[in-house]
Amino acid sequence: MAFLRILNDLDFWKLATILLAMFGAYVAYRQFVLGRERLKLDLFEKRFAVFVATRRLLTHALKNADITLEQLFEYRGGIAEASFLFDEDITNYLTSIDQKALHLRTVRDTMEPLPVGEARTRAAGEIAELLQWLTSQLPELKVRFAPYLKFRTWR
Repeated sequence: MAFLRILNDLDFWKLATILLAMFGAYVAYRQFVLGRERLKLDLFEKRFAVFVATRRLLTHALKNADITLEQLFEYRGGIAEASFLFDEDITNYLTSIDQKALHLRTVRDTMEPLPVGEARTRAAGEIAELLQWLTSQLPELKVRFAPYLKFRTWR
């Protein structure tokens, strides 16, 4: 009889150990899932900040038909980490926006002292083309960033 009682006590502790181990494994799995979701959220926030910096620059170009050097530097600061957060397609796209914005600023600065004439008209045409390209990027921005900002499809 004492032997059966010892055997029952052993079975209870084995069962308790197994249940405790299963509970520990479940908690570890939930921590893993939670960590992965936290990483996604952190990545989203950083990617969205790059999106916002780009949208801010393009919106200003549309609103004021100009981009200041301060705004260009703010944009560059906002996209500085982009190469770590996005694939090459987005980083190349952001670089082209930067180049066009800088070119717009340069052409505008060189046009100001020019007298009315052919050179000034050519510069004004170039400014119009650059502004048209930059402002046309506002709707394109959402299309380009969408795969990186949707939680269901991550790159």
